[in-house]
Amino acid sequence: MTEIPDHTTPEAPASPATGDSLQATRILRDAIVSCVLPPGARLSEVVLARDFDIGRGALRAALRALQESGLVSSSPRSGWRVTPVSAPEIREVCAARRHLEPILTTATLDELAREKLAALAGRHAALMQRFDDDPTGSAAIRAAEREIIESVAEALSMPMVQGWLNDLWDRSVRLVNFFEDTGPVRYTPAPRARLVQALTEGRRNEALEHLQAANRALETWLLERFLESGARVQSGRPAPARRRRAAQVTS
Repeated sequence: MTEIPDHTTPEAPASPATGDSLQATRILRDAIVSCVLPPGARLSEVVLARDFDIGRGALRAALRALQESGLVSSSPRSGWRVTPVSAPEIREVCAARRHLEPILTTATLDELAREKLAALAGRHAALMQRFDDDPTGSAAIRAAEREIIESVAEALSMPMVQGWLNDLWDRSVRLVNFFEDTGPVRYTPAPRARLVQALTEGRRNEALEHLQAANRALETWLLERFLESGARVQSGRPAPARRRRAAQVTS
């Protein structure tokens, strides 16, 4: 198991959410999603504060927030730990997405939102055309995809649901990043331009079918990679040289 020496326990009271703690949460979230802090790694507050230049109060608040997001866990004996990659984690994330993502089809899109989504969909489609020929293009595709689904979520005007979805999308991309970094098979992103077209033209059933198909494809790919790379998953081995050093966005 990859391990960062732990010198503290997670029982210390967390600081209230402040600008510093929100920034700390973003920094650590990026590191976890990109697998710079790999699945299963033990987390020391001392080491994190030093390596990421974060104050201890803000750090503790950030760890609590990440625990609520499902990206880290804690126990009295082991302290803080990045959530491991596991079959239950894969199934939980995909099941939650199946439950929540249909809400996206109820979003009311004004003209400005439609124009923004059309531009994002065009960029995503152009990137997808080069997917097979450009092994380095996955990050750009995921960035465009994340902008699309976040823009739709914003149109819901439901901040709590939007927060839940963002957590699930982050957990999904963490899983994709881990398996892409530790294996040869790339994940093929969903053609989100179809989702945008269905939503902007009011074809909600078609949009729902797209979301369901994309989720099934993601779950199948993740479980296949899990079965193929069980030894690496169980060891929590960090990603090889290909590991990303900045967070990428969800597929």
